[in-house]
Amino acid sequence: MRQWFTMKAEEAAAEIVIYDEIGRSWWGEDTVSAKQFLEDLNGLGDVSNITLRINSPGGDVFDGVAIHNALKNHKATVTAHVDGIAASAASFIAMAADKIIMPSNAFMLVHGASGFAMGTADDIRALADDLDRIDKSLTATYASRAKTTQAKVKALMKEDRLMDADEAKSLGFADEVTAPIKMAAKFPLRLLPKAAAARLQALAGDDETEPPEPAAVPAAEPVPPALPASDPPAPAPEPEPQPAATAELINLNAAKKTGAAEHKQYVNSITDLCALARAPERVGAYVRAGTPVEQVRKELLARADEPSVMPQHPLLPPAQVAATAWSKITDKINARLRK
Repeated sequence: MRQWFTMKAEEAAAEIVIYDEIGRSWWGEDTVSAKQFLEDLNGLGDVSNITLRINSPGGDVFDGVAIHNALKNHKATVTAHVDGIAASAASFIAMAADKIIMPSNAFMLVHGASGFAMGTADDIRALADDLDRIDKSLTATYASRAKTTQAKVKALMKEDRLMDADEAKSLGFADEVTAPIKMAAKFPLRLLPKAAAARLQALAGDDETEPPEPAAVPAAEPVPPALPASDPPAPAPEPEPQPAATAELINLNAAKKTGAAEHKQYVNSITDLCALARAPERVGAYVRAGTPVEQVRKELLARADEPSVMPQHPLLPPAQVAATAWSKITDKINARLRK
């Protein structure tokens, strides 16, 4: 199982590192739960100081709330360090700390809860009511920690506010800004809101879009004049006709490309249906079996139960998910800082 946190204790102090997506995965990955986090936290023993290091795109909202409450109620003094980004549920966990420290090149993201529902109009309205209650609780916690009004926090959450360290401190979401550090996260940007991911990419710069400078071409050596020929040069031979095997190979490659595109569209359709049905773990089995899309839709509708709350923004189709790895962005940001 993928472990998204680590803990270690030495004498009266402990360090907790959250460097991945928090809680259960919505992409069929086998991850540990927040329950395991709480068990490990209790297993730290009698510690008086906890250093919490965060570099996470967020995760399940309920897991985030559970972890926040556990840290908030712990007797130890908790100091949170946002090593790269504390987004969504990760930013909510940071609010449990007695002190929040952010390097100048770190970020914090706050936004409202979102979710998927399948069913009647009453089911959809019930999910909307659940999301309102969750947002009300999150807003109150953010406002209390930042010592500001809930109206201001609600406005920030509504716009998916991505704050750098200085802005986070000015708004009360951080207590101290320190010198920049090298960020080393390896998670993708799939959980981040589209605008936030785009801003991070803009900060890193997209070097690949700039055309490379033309290489210098060496000067050609002088060519001696040709000697007169007694006979005119023979005409160049006509190109031989393309063998039938080569033509068949070209047709085969074209067919493979067409088949690959159709398969990709099929996988995307199955992924979307399973996400809507809150059953992402079923994608692999359906794809391996080649189950028709209509049959998948009928099976998922037949097993539809209560609406559930997603950890972040709704799952986007693969074509819209940010493809740039976080490690690539952090490397570019760090390179600019070194200059």
